[in-house]
Amino acid sequence: MPRFSAYPMYLFYTGIGAFAFSLMSTATVLYFIKAVDLGPTQLLLVGFVLEITVFLFEIPTGIVADLYSRRLSMAIGFFLMGCAFLLTSLFPLLLTILISQVLWGIGYTFQSGADRAWIADEMKTASMESIYLRGAQIGQVAAFLGIGVSILFAQLSLAFPIGIAGGLLIITSLVIQAFFPETGFQPQSRQQKSLWQGMMGTFTEGVKTVRHHSLLTIMLIMSLFMGLYGEGFDRLWQKHLLDSFTLPLFGQSGEILWFGGLNAVSLLLNILVVEWLRRQLQRTGKLTKGWVLLVIHLLLMGTILLFAWTVSLPFALAAYCSTFILRGVNQPLFTAWLNESIHTPHLRATLFSMQGQLASFGEVIGGPLVMLVLFLSGGDSEVAGLTTSAFLLLPICFLLLLALRSKVVKYPSASDHTMTNDSAQL
Repeated sequence: MPRFSAYPMYLFYTGIGAFAFSLMSTATVLYFIKAVDLGPTQLLLVGFVLEITVFLFEIPTGIVADLYSRRLSMAIGFFLMGCAFLLTSLFPLLLTILISQVLWGIGYTFQSGADRAWIADEMKTASMESIYLRGAQIGQVAAFLGIGVSILFAQLSLAFPIGIAGGLLIITSLVIQAFFPETGFQPQSRQQKSLWQGMMGTFTEGVKTVRHHSLLTIMLIMSLFMGLYGEGFDRLWQKHLLDSFTLPLFGQSGEILWFGGLNAVSLLLNILVVEWLRRQLQRTGKLTKGWVLLVIHLLLMGTILLFAWTVSLPFALAAYCSTFILRGVNQPLFTAWLNESIHTPHLRATLFSMQGQLASFGEVIGGPLVMLVLFLSGGDSEVAGLTTSAFLLLPICFLLLLALRSKVVKYPSASDHTMTNDSAQL
């Protein structure tokens, strides 16, 4: 079977994944409310099941990718997520939806660490930020298209775009296994070693690597707080807009058109910002990622606070779009920075999975934390919850300052592009 080159396949992978997820997610919340008749508590239960599944399976699936095949891990991930979306669309029952969340969570963990490790191994370059940013940009364009297609399909049935997304992911999983290359990664030897011994050995080595690298330790702690702040914002922003402002409706599908359109505008702006940043990286190659990430998180705190407290609809919409853009730029930069800080290639997927698990743990405890704030705050609960999410960004800013000020990072000279085991270029 012929294999295609890694870079275009990575762009294809990110594009299809973003399109399918956008196709599904644009209609899912309304589907849960209208077709399945889920209430607020049940919606929170659905989210909790997904997040706890991701938390429990993130590291084991990452270790499998390091021991066997990252390409296979990516294919399994897409296949399981596709099955989850199909199950959700075909059986509008709470029990089947909870089962689908477990499948989705396991599938996500199979691909989340493996895909970034796969492209890093195949490209064999220390400067991955431009590749990650281009992938993010392709994903944003695909997500924009997915929003429009989801709105169109939802006119027939809210379940229809969810099912189509599932089928698309299942087909893509077969394409990954059949046509994606895997030449840069050599699985660890499994001779005279059981799967469990191999998994435990890889995990132990990953923990030792983090313990001896101050920057990796800081970045993993940052991931925890990224999950903490993100969960509250993601759960509350739609309800806050609906409860605090009068939004124009467009027929019976007013909500999906409104929120889909808002995300579409934010995506378009995000594409422009990411493209500008990608060109800056290509031209200079020396963007100080630590300082850029610090500015991004300070701005994020400001935009979320503005979104929570403003009484003006235009200001609220502008604050949401700004938050959307900043989060879109933050992820590929943080991923590139983490990749630069990993100097043991055979542990890359495991370390990415550790990062993902900490982010998932943050989301697991972030939801109940925000719900506690909602309960204690009474009438202005959404504002209080969003404000809590904003201030949870402060520890991230502190950790970034710690990394920059304590000289955890050693800045290489123009003639020295090698990084020590205890430092990485910001």
